[in-house]
Amino acid sequence: MEKRGNFSPIIRRHTSWHSRSFRGIILVLLWGFIALVVLANLGFSLGWYNDSLVSLYLLFNLKIHGDNQLLLFIAVLIVLTPIYCGWRWHRLSHHTGGRR
Repeated sequence: MEKRGNFSPIIRRHTSWHSRSFRGIILVLLWGFIALVVLANLGFSLGWYNDSLVSLYLLFNLKIHGDNQLLLFIAVLIVLTPIYCGWRWHRLSHHTGGRR
C-alpha cells in the first residue's frame, strides 16, 4: 500500500455561524452548571454555609458532606483533560502529516 505524503487525519469542515453559536451557548450553559455544582460542593466542604449555597444544594439534590469523591473526580478531570488534549493535538498535528 502506498503512503500519501500530505495526508492529514483532521477533518476540516466549515460549519454555519448558527451552528457554532448554538454549540457555544450550550457549552457555556453546561460549564456554568458545572461551576455552580463545584461552587456548592467547595462551599460546604470549606464550611461556607449561607442561604444561596443551601438553595443550590436543594436545587441540585446534593449530599451536604458526602461529595468528597465528586470533588476528587472533578480535580482529576481538571488535571487530565488538558494533558490528554495536548497529547492528542501533538499526535494529530506532528506525527501524521498535519501542521508543522
